Amino acid sequence: MINKEDGFNIRLINKQLAVDERQVTLDEWVLDRFRDKLKKAAVLTTRFGKPLVLYRRTIEEFEFAGEDEVCTLIDEKYALVQVYTHGGFIPLSFQEQYVFSLDDFPKWVMKRSRDLVLQCLEAIDELLSMG
Repeated sequence: MINKEDGFNIRLINKQLAVDERQVTLDEWVLDRFRDKLKKAAVLTTRFGKPLVLYRRTIEEFEFAGEDEVCTLIDEKYALVQVYTHGGFIPLSFQEQYVFSLDDFPKWVMKRSRDLVLQCLEAIDELLSMG
């Protein structure tokens, strides 16, 4: 026998599932749009012969030295993410490098941060408006 409180909880859970399903659909839509724009921008970067910086963020900063992450669209096939240290008495050195296909990159970025996705889309839109 289900009391009113249990029935209410079941209805609330069903509503939450519906919200989660809509969020998944929205995320998939954003990923599809991102993938399409990324491929269009990749064609332009190849034509211009210059990589496009999709985002740059500071991971850590201390006085005159820092660690940054920069992501570039390098050609029609790949996006490159590099983490590097610089400044002060520290010579520039790359700590990590990741290479992604244009199909895999949007999903990876979305898992990391929606803000990074927005930065990427802004950089792509700026390039597409020039091209």
